[in-house]
Amino acid sequence: MKNLGRSCLLLFLILTFPASAKDLSGLYDTADLRDWQTRYSRSTQEIFDRVIVPALEREEKQKLSHVSLDFPLESEGELRGEPLGFYTQTDLSRVVMPIFSLKFLDDLCIAYEWLVVNGYGIETISEYVGMLKYKGAGEFPGGRYPPPLPTLKIPDDALQNPRVANFSFNTARLFILLHELGHIYHGHSGYATGKMRQARRNEEQADRFAVDVIRRTNIEPVGLLVFFMADAHWAPNRADFGSDMAWENYLNLRATHPLSGQRLRVLATQLVEPLATEISLIAVKLEDIEVLTSILLAAEATDESALAPRRPGELLSRFSPKGEPKKQASLAFEGFYKGEYVRFVSGEQESLRVEVEFQRRGNRVTGRYSFGLGQGTLQGTVTGNVLDQRWQWGRKSGYGRLLVLDNGKAFSGTWGYRESQDGGGTWQARREND
Repeated sequence: MKNLGRSCLLLFLILTFPASAKDLSGLYDTADLRDWQTRYSRSTQEIFDRVIVPALEREEKQKLSHVSLDFPLESEGELRGEPLGFYTQTDLSRVVMPIFSLKFLDDLCIAYEWLVVNGYGIETISEYVGMLKYKGAGEFPGGRYPPPLPTLKIPDDALQNPRVANFSFNTARLFILLHELGHIYHGHSGYATGKMRQARRNEEQADRFAVDVIRRTNIEPVGLLVFFMADAHWAPNRADFGSDMAWENYLNLRATHPLSGQRLRVLATQLVEPLATEISLIAVKLEDIEVLTSILLAAEATDESALAPRRPGELLSRFSPKGEPKKQASLAFEGFYKGEYVRFVSGEQESLRVEVEFQRRGNRVTGRYSFGLGQGTLQGTVTGNVLDQRWQWGRKSGYGRLLVLDNGKAFSGTWGYRESQDGGGTWQARREND
């Protein structure tokens, strides 16, 4: 596949296209990918031969009899380093399943199952993918993107738990293979620039083919949730562009349709509960510009330390490096606090739930906080009953002053932007379990 970016016709069919053509190929060592190549190619081919082919009807088998699977280490051309870069070649003869993309999806599926089995929320997976999308490699230690499992604090022996069967990875591969076969079956050989309506119809048609065949297998495609949850935080969207015009220009120039709420709504109508509802919820998020903007803001304020497992509903992890609950504190400005965070926006007040963790050594205090959009940090000094602190949230920073309440069991105070200690808003919170 040569000159992928120069042709007026796209020479591949993929589920999504990255907003910035970001190359994540350094996420895994090449030697590790080669080790996985034999295992992934064998197991994926088995899904094709033992699950898909027997479920095809006679006419489908005839039209797809020439198709083969290809397992390069990475995608080609513009798709190099694309974490979800599965595609069909333009001659409709091969479905390409890069080992890099399979490894990335496998890791996310392991993380999903381990988190669910152990009673943790799954939102850290989406936050991780968003962090990869919006941050450069130079913003991480060693100038390299961090791989999923260690970043999400998933233990090395996760698969030894019999309840972590990684069924989601198998069903995600099943859907992806069938989606690409759907393109081949319906003769979707490429999209001309500006043919967005046709591209959308083709994606929905390929999805419909995949779901129709999966129904015949009586397999519940739970891996769809992991795949589209990640895809929704990786695919380009309106919030990535400065205006609706720029977004429309992007769609017309790229032609392959990025993941959309419309596509997922159509897909959800073909699924059974509870998966249909989960996919519909992702669709709603993709159509809400405020939600999409929040994803961007949260990614800017997220780093590896913010992605440790959290219980459902928690904003900050209570996960210690040893995997044990953190100890309850007793001093003022020490331990976990929950409360209300108020922002003054255009003359109006916006109230948000906030969680804060303080660590205190003498009069010096460091901490982290979250109001649902990534994680901020703070540091300051206690003088009497007052903590004067400097906060940092993504690219924004400022100062604040917090006052001790109820003998250190609570606090309240103000915060401001840049050099100011007030004007930005207020916050108050009470220590957990006090």
